[in-house]
Amino acid sequence: MNKYILFITMFFIVSLGMYAQGEMDAFNLSRNGQMGTARAISMGGAFGALGGDITGVAQNPAGIGVYRSSEVVASMGFTSNNIETNTAKESKFKFAFDNVSYMGYMPLSDNVFKSFNFGFSYNRLKDFDRNYTASGKNRNTSLADYTAIISNKISSSNLDIIDNPNAYYQDLPWMSLLGYNLYNRPTNTYSGIIYNADNINGKDYYESQFNGYELNDNSLTVSEEGHIESYDFTMGTNISNKLYLGFTFSITDIFYRMDSYYVEDFLPVTSDKIGFDLENWLESKGAGYQVSIGAIFRPTDALRLGLAYHSPTWYDMQDLRYGDMIANLPYETVQPWGGHAPDDNDIAEINYKLQTPGRWVASAAAILGAKAILSLDYEYIDYSQMKLKYTDGFEYQEDNSFISEHFKRANTLKAGIEYRATSQFSLRAGYSWIQSPLEAKIKNGKQEVVLGLNSTAPHYVLEGDANTMSYGLGYKFTPNFYIDLAFSFKFQDNDLYAFSPLFADDGRQILASTSSKFKNNTFKGLLTLGYKF
Repeated sequence: MNKYILFITMFFIVSLGMYAQGEMDAFNLSRNGQMGTARAISMGGAFGALGGDITGVAQNPAGIGVYRSSEVVASMGFTSNNIETNTAKESKFKFAFDNVSYMGYMPLSDNVFKSFNFGFSYNRLKDFDRNYTASGKNRNTSLADYTAIISNKISSSNLDIIDNPNAYYQDLPWMSLLGYNLYNRPTNTYSGIIYNADNINGKDYYESQFNGYELNDNSLTVSEEGHIESYDFTMGTNISNKLYLGFTFSITDIFYRMDSYYVEDFLPVTSDKIGFDLENWLESKGAGYQVSIGAIFRPTDALRLGLAYHSPTWYDMQDLRYGDMIANLPYETVQPWGGHAPDDNDIAEINYKLQTPGRWVASAAAILGAKAILSLDYEYIDYSQMKLKYTDGFEYQEDNSFISEHFKRANTLKAGIEYRATSQFSLRAGYSWIQSPLEAKIKNGKQEVVLGLNSTAPHYVLEGDANTMSYGLGYKFTPNFYIDLAFSFKFQDNDLYAFSPLFADDGRQILASTSSKFKNNTFKGLLTLGYKF
C-alpha cells in the first residue's frame, strides 16, 4: 500500500457557545497547591488556629485578629518539579514571589473589642509548570480506535464538514470532527483516521483506518505552565483576647497554558510506515471571587481552636484552543499532498463559567510556654461539587453528572512543630497528607474519563495521594525584623493516560488503555522577610 499525507487545522477564531472543559480540566483548575510563608510551609501549612501569619489568615481569616502590631511580609523562592514516567525523567525549575502582604493593627479603647485589624495580601496558590514525556504504552490499541468508538451513532452527514459546515457550532465532539475530516486541498476531498463502516438501525458506526496494522510506536509529550493567584482583602477583630473573628474577600486569577504532541506509527505489511501526529495548544485564563469567614477560640493561654469556611470560587473563564493532525494514511493509489483547511484562522475562543468546591478548615494549636508550638489542621473539600456552566449561568448537565460520579470528598491533614531554641532562633518541621478525590473506579481505570465536547487533547493525569515533608528555621535580627527559611519535599504517584479506556453500557471494557507511571516529586525552597511596626 502507498501512503497519503493529509493535514487539517480545524478551529476558527470565533466565540463558541459550547463548553470547552471536561471533568479533568475542571479538577486541574480547581485544586490549589500548598503555598505560603516560609514559617508556615516549614510547619506543614498547619496554621489555621495560630494566626498572626498571612498563611494562617489565608487558612482562617480570624487569624488577622491575633496580630498585635502592623506588619509587612514578602516571600520568594524556587520550585524544582521533577517528573518520572515509564520512559523519561524531566524537571522544570522556577523562581517566583509566593506572597506579599500588609497587615494593619488598630487598637481600640474598649474592654471587649481589643482591636480592629485589616490587611491586603497577594498569594500564589498554585504553579502549573511541568514537562513530561511517555511512550510505548497501548501497543494493541490506538487513539484512532478511541475516536471511532466515541463517534459511534453520530450521523456521518453531521460529522462531514462539507455536508455540515456548521459542525463546529453544534453539540458534536471535536475529537470526532478532527478524526473524520482530514482535508486534501488539491482534490477537495476529506478522509480521516476513522471512516463510516456500517449503519445499523439508522445509526452510523465507525472504524479506524489502521485496522489490520500493528501499532509499532507511540509517544506523548506535554509542556504546561501557568499559575493561580489570589488577592485577599481581610478584616477581623479581637474580642477579649478570647475570640477572634475574620472575613476575607478574594479575587482570584488563573492562567494556564498547555502544549501537547502525540504520535502513533504503524507497521503495515509492506515496508512503508503509516500513522498520524496530533498536536494541541490550549490557553485557559479567567478571574473569579470568593469569600471566607473564620473564628479562633482561645479557652486557655495554651490552647487555640479554629474553624473556617471558604466558599466556592466563581470564575468567568476563557479558553483559546488550537488542534491539528497530520496523517499518513493507507491508500491503494498515490494521491496529492494535503493542505490546510479552507479557513485560515486557527484559534477557537470559548467562554464559560467554572465553580470550584467550597472548603472547611478545622484547626487546633498548643502553645507550650515560650518554647514550643504544636499545630494541626484538617481540611475537607467535596470535589463532586465542581460545576461547569454556560456564560448565562446554566449548568453543563452531562459533564457535571460525570463530575458528581467520578469525584468524591477529599481530606487533608497538616501537622507542624516549632521549637524556640533561643529568644531569636527557632527550628521547625512539618508534614501534610492530601487525599486524592478520585473515585476508585476512575482511579483504577474502570470507567471512562469523558472529554469536553471542544477538546481534542485526550490525555489526562489521575492524581494519587500527596505527601509532603518540610523543615525550616527562623531568626529575629531585632524585635521588629525577622527572616524565615523553609524547604519542602512533595511526593506523589499518579497515572498518565494518552486516552481513556472505553466501556459498554453493561460495564464491559470495549477499548483498553494502559497508563504510564507518573511520579511527581517537587522540591521547594522559600525565604520570607518580615518587619513589624
